[in-house]
Amino acid sequence: MNHLSWELIQIFSSVAKLGSLSKAAKALNISQPTLSRQIALLEKKLQITLFERSTQGLKLTDLGAKLIESSEMMQQASEQFVRTASGSIMSLAGNVRVSANEVIGLYYLPEAIAEFNQSYPEIQVEIDISNQSTSLHKRDADIALRMFRPTQPELFAKRLPNIELNFVASNDYLSKHGSPKNLQEIEQHTLIGYDKDPQFIKLIKQLGLPVVEKDFYLKTDFLPLQIELARKGAGITITHKHLIQQWDELNELMTEIKLPHLEFWLVCHADVQHNRRIRVLMSFLTTYLEKLLS
Repeated sequence: MNHLSWELIQIFSSVAKLGSLSKAAKALNISQPTLSRQIALLEKKLQITLFERSTQGLKLTDLGAKLIESSEMMQQASEQFVRTASGSIMSLAGNVRVSANEVIGLYYLPEAIAEFNQSYPEIQVEIDISNQSTSLHKRDADIALRMFRPTQPELFAKRLPNIELNFVASNDYLSKHGSPKNLQEIEQHTLIGYDKDPQFIKLIKQLGLPVVEKDFYLKTDFLPLQIELARKGAGITITHKHLIQQWDELNELMTEIKLPHLEFWLVCHADVQHNRRIRVLMSFLTTYLEKLLS
């Protein structure tokens, strides 16, 4: 065995981590039979058995488990190789992938990207919408807009203005139900909150009001829907102060109550921060969002 394809090692690593041929095939975008043949080829080349097969799926053998750390190190080295190469690109032509959550992606980015494209038409912007943190190490995104400060030392982060929050309801809702004067009165109103995500309840409890899941009459984890429900008069929710100011039908409630703000960060991997098109888009977004939120 003088030569072993990196692709085979990558396939082994994916199957080992996911524990399933079908999941690994989907992640690698290849067919399951092809993946199975590749694993068999790797075992033949190594002359060892990497997985025990059963009706319950695949299980690493002891020898296979010993190879996991080495395969992960090779995967990380490969990812760093790609990031470093990408970081040296000086051409503006090409793609830049931006990751943002639902609210930022729907209500902040469209106008920003439209304006950016007018100045830099040669840069194709891809937008990944997810409330989960995308991996900047694996290049799932080049730039991420996040509501928390990254802790990994290999990430470059630019602090943006904080996003202020407030209670909000529509004119229609308030005309029918009145406006709560304090947190105690808000319990008597229709609250729009999260379904499975507990962060809204945690936020209210931080203010000293005991709220439980049953207190929410309308529940959804899709944040833009919470906003749209409030706009249509369905109840009271909490959202970005900047967004409240965009719609005449919405009113801020109990403005004397200072809700905890959201930190706002623009993040990329340090290996790609000097890539010209990534740097240009980061600079543009920084200027745009600072002006928008100031």
